[in-house]
Amino acid sequence: MILILFKLQKTRVEIYESLQEHSPDLAPSLSTVERWYREFIQGNVVLEDAPRSGRPNISHNEENVNEMLDLVTKDPHISYAQLEYETELSSGTINIILHKELFVRKLCADGSPIL
Repeated sequence: MILILFKLQKTRVEIYESLQEHSPDLAPSLSTVERWYREFIQGNVVLEDAPRSGRPNISHNEENVNEMLDLVTKDPHISYAQLEYETELSSGTINIILHKELFVRKLCADGSPIL
């Protein structure tokens, strides 16, 4: 929608107000609209994210998620230390897989994850 409004030669404020009017809960801030507007003026009308520099996350993949699921299913009281030893993954990666992929919660006082 913002690209269409830009091509209709609307100003930054008009675009912002239009977005606020049509979807107030999802509308971006005025500074975000201004940033997009500058990109469009420079000729960058690609609406997809540009590739980012840095090392890709290779540890958070389907194979590791399935391995973690097997370990937690076999022993619901397995500790983070045991998971780190078994999978050779960092505690941060284990935490992300357990909570964001497998939706595991801590229910024991000793911190063991339970399905």
